[in-house]
Amino acid sequence: MDTKKIWSFIIAFTALFFGNGQKTVHAQDFIYIMPSKEIAETGEDFFFKAYQMDKQTFALSDRSRTLYLQVRTASDSVVWSEKYPLVSGRGNGHIYIGTDWPQGEYFIEGYTQSSFTSDSTQAIRPRRIRVVDRVTQMDSISNQAIKKDSDQKINSKHRFDLFPEGGHLIYGINSLVAFKATYGNGMPEEVAGKVLEDGKKIATIKTLHDGMGWFSITPKSGKEYKVVLDDGRTISFPNIESKGLSLRVSKNNAKGLFLVVSSSDNAPQTFSISAKQNGIECSTAKGIVKGQQIVKLPADYFTLQGIVEITLYDGVKRPVAERLAFVNPEKQLTITTVTNQLQYNRRDMGKVSIKVTDTIGNPIKAELAVSIFDKAYLYQPGHENILSHCFLSEQIRGNIFNPTYYFDTQNEDRLKALDLLMMTQGWRNYVWDKDKPTDFDLLSDGIEGKLTTQREVSLKTQVINTYAPQVDTSFVLLTDSSGKFTIDPLLMQHIPGNIYLSDLLIDKYKANISVVNMFDTINEYRRNNPHYIINNHFIQTYNSRRIKFDENAILLKEVVVNDKRGTIYRDKEQGFLDSLAVLQSGEWVCDCDTVMPYLNDYKGYSHHPKWSPQLDNYHGTRRIPKRGETYQLIIIKESCIIPDHNGQPPLALEKYKSSTFKPTRASRTERSDFIFWLPEGEPRRGFVYPGPQYSEEEVLEKNGIGKAQGYYPKREFYQPDSAYLASPIPDPRTLLQWQPEVITDKNGMAEIPFAASDVNTEFIGIVEAIDGNGLMGYQIFSFRVFKHTF
Repeated sequence: MDTKKIWSFIIAFTALFFGNGQKTVHAQDFIYIMPSKEIAETGEDFFFKAYQMDKQTFALSDRSRTLYLQVRTASDSVVWSEKYPLVSGRGNGHIYIGTDWPQGEYFIEGYTQSSFTSDSTQAIRPRRIRVVDRVTQMDSISNQAIKKDSDQKINSKHRFDLFPEGGHLIYGINSLVAFKATYGNGMPEEVAGKVLEDGKKIATIKTLHDGMGWFSITPKSGKEYKVVLDDGRTISFPNIESKGLSLRVSKNNAKGLFLVVSSSDNAPQTFSISAKQNGIECSTAKGIVKGQQIVKLPADYFTLQGIVEITLYDGVKRPVAERLAFVNPEKQLTITTVTNQLQYNRRDMGKVSIKVTDTIGNPIKAELAVSIFDKAYLYQPGHENILSHCFLSEQIRGNIFNPTYYFDTQNEDRLKALDLLMMTQGWRNYVWDKDKPTDFDLLSDGIEGKLTTQREVSLKTQVINTYAPQVDTSFVLLTDSSGKFTIDPLLMQHIPGNIYLSDLLIDKYKANISVVNMFDTINEYRRNNPHYIINNHFIQTYNSRRIKFDENAILLKEVVVNDKRGTIYRDKEQGFLDSLAVLQSGEWVCDCDTVMPYLNDYKGYSHHPKWSPQLDNYHGTRRIPKRGETYQLIIIKESCIIPDHNGQPPLALEKYKSSTFKPTRASRTERSDFIFWLPEGEPRRGFVYPGPQYSEEEVLEKNGIGKAQGYYPKREFYQPDSAYLASPIPDPRTLLQWQPEVITDKNGMAEIPFAASDVNTEFIGIVEAIDGNGLMGYQIFSFRVFKHTF
């Protein structure tokens, strides 16, 4: 039996089997994207790794199997929309940075069926990158940003906000009040000042970290409270309640959370506390308070690192206060990196050894993503890592300034600063939850479509012929009784790229195949929604960066290596359909002039007009014109002849007037019946043939074909071989290594090789690890590449 027929049958059966029904999944996951570097240059491949994680446990999730990836400009224009497969919550691929992409900031956004529903589209948390023509332009970009930042400090609005712990102040109860000072687009501002009670200073204040700080106060009834800053600004206190319950975190350590519940009434009051982590209730407590009551929530109840939402309820279960706290900051994977040398000569072979251990130092089998690149391609204002994204960006509202600071163990004050962040940006005065709108799925994992006809077909189930040009495979699909069909993601992994579909019905039924474009759905629900992005300064300019080659070498702007990098993926089927559209247009080329052939039947131009038997008597080859080739355009019209006067060639004139074309002088023969006409004001010259101007949709419709967007084909990261490294051609690689799928051994070890390029500067390596069950880790290392000293 023909093996190709067997393959077609299996695919058809699989597609039909998986196409029956679509499981409803609500938004339970989120997407994290790690780029190979953070500054991209136009015309290059930009690699990424994507994780799909459960919102509650941070474990890898397999709820969805298709990643919809978009790249948007700062003005929210889409420049890239492609699909990528997810396998057990993991995926990786590349984005081609177009040569025509404008320089500026871009946002990479990932969506899946289980992370993007009608109830999850209010705020987008993208990965922020920068696109430039050449990275050396970052010198001027950073200088402009620093100048703009200085101008904002002077000219923009400055804010100072107060955040009472738990949500509100109560007369007679000692409370903490956090504050945050910002300017411009949420940039932190260092301030100092004092707290006044009826005009008398009772406390001094000063920012402790990134514009944040706190002070303690026991407000008294009948008193007026203000904050006066040293720059002269006066800020009034928020409303102070006359009575009620308050909540305060007194300690947060390895033993647990220690809370203080205070009451303004002398009579005993019952209360209860609920502590939730990622929406899951981890701990509860009940008690009676008269004055103050200390409550301990043991650390054993909180199994994960992250934010805990603590809610205080009164005796009738009304929420009256809320506080966010960050617990278990030490519960993460520890990554140790050691390079085999502290520095390398150009084109040296290097190696980095990586060891991963759990929270108590035991080696652990983990999955790593490793990138080694020129430090100049680290975009400081947009830098983030897997820890800051999962535990802050996905958990807290608003834009966060420098979120990676809170996960760097070298910052001794990071935990105090993190608590300040919980009290300010995590603050909210508790309000009752409104009824949530009905939530429904927006995306599906596979490809969905429908076959419809203008005439009734006796057979209920239809057959669709399908072709995947990327792998040169054809197969058939079966529709259901209503004409609907589905292609499963498992099948799409075997046939990457676009998929073309055509019906097998005869022409009289006039069948039409439509395919659902999920990106249209994303764009509709995504429109005008705000970005939640991190904020940061350019900590330093890029002027210190020095790329040096040999003094006698010429540094080229671009080096193209054939058969190494390859080209952007193109769909050959679309090229075929485009050629078919040219054929159907009726335009053709004659061989009357072999140097520059004539184009016939193109918008009235023709070297062999059909109305003229004399000129249309052409027996040569009629070739199909090709887009981009050069031809002659000419119009021949019937004419009369004016005899020769004073020795000049006879002049042929048209029998009817035209303002578009002008006659040219004919030959000296008086027997000419026809004359060449050219466009007004144009000499006879080459014309670059554009072909029929059909949109892709029009070309497909003309041929009765449907197009389904499959998974974007994968490109392997290029690693140079010994022959390339030994060649005299300059090696300008700035991305030395990209390995998105490294698994450590039983000892928690992995070794990553790399080859240094001719770029002698500082390189950094970023390692992100995940164990698949909620533990994550991040590490960065660096080394230098020098010129040979011998």
